[in-house]
Amino acid sequence: MDDLVINRRLTIPARFLRMETSTASGPGGQRLNRVQTRVTLRLNLERAQEVLGTYRRNTIEARLGHRIASDGCLQVVCGRHRHQGRNLAEARDRLANLLAESLKPVSVRKPTKPTKASKTRRLDAKQRRGRRKQERSGRWN
Repeated sequence: MDDLVINRRLTIPARFLRMETSTASGPGGQRLNRVQTRVTLRLNLERAQEVLGTYRRNTIEARLGHRIASDGCLQVVCGRHRHQGRNLAEARDRLANLLAESLKPVSVRKPTKPTKASKTRRLDAKQRRGRRKQERSGRWN
């Protein structure tokens, strides 16, 4: 198995990845229960800390904590295709995308103020509603 390239600064060596195969549901016909085409790709975050570093590992655990198993492994499963090689390629792509997205910096929302025109429109609308209600409350005698 080749190294997993996450971005231009981070590559995870193949020794930290473990591939497991099993029989997949879905396409395959009569050979469905005989051939192990589903691929589970596992990344042990504790062992990969020497590559990731503490900050990246903590970021991954914070953002992908719901996907990390009790043994500390992040796993991706793919059983979509009939061929094990295609499933492995897709699992590698998914894992790389997952890690790349979790390591992107979070953009902080910059608070904005309403414009003068929007304030004017809001106040005009309030005055129109107020006048409409005043017109309704006339004497009926």
